[in-house]
Amino acid sequence: MAETQSTAAVTPERPTHRGPLEELQARFETLESEGRGRLRKALGAGSGALLGLDEALARVSSEDWSVEGLRKRLGVLRARAENLRAAALKRVAEMPGSAVSAIATTSRTPVQNLARELDRLAKRLDPADVDKH
Repeated sequence: MAETQSTAAVTPERPTHRGPLEELQARFETLESEGRGRLRKALGAGSGALLGLDEALARVSSEDWSVEGLRKRLGVLRARAENLRAAALKRVAEMPGSAVSAIATTSRTPVQNLARELDRLAKRLDPADVDKH
């Protein structure tokens, strides 16, 4: 028994640090799992953006960008512009009815505002101005 007492006195007891180490390990695991989740989320968002970019590039690359293809597109745009111009002129032609009602029911100010608006629309729809731009 004397020997056991002497060995106990010779080897000091090591303090157990398992509690703080286990807590630290648990924190690392938590941080790691959160980091993995955020990385997956970022990669998912990046993949979605890449898919959208791929779709846009596929649309653009499938279109005809030659001079002839651009002429066709410009022709379509001109036709649309002419249709819009015709519709706007039709609406302007209908405006005198509102001018007559404004004259009959109100004072001079609404008529002046209407005249200014008609002048502005006429300038915007003038074919000579469209060819200049």
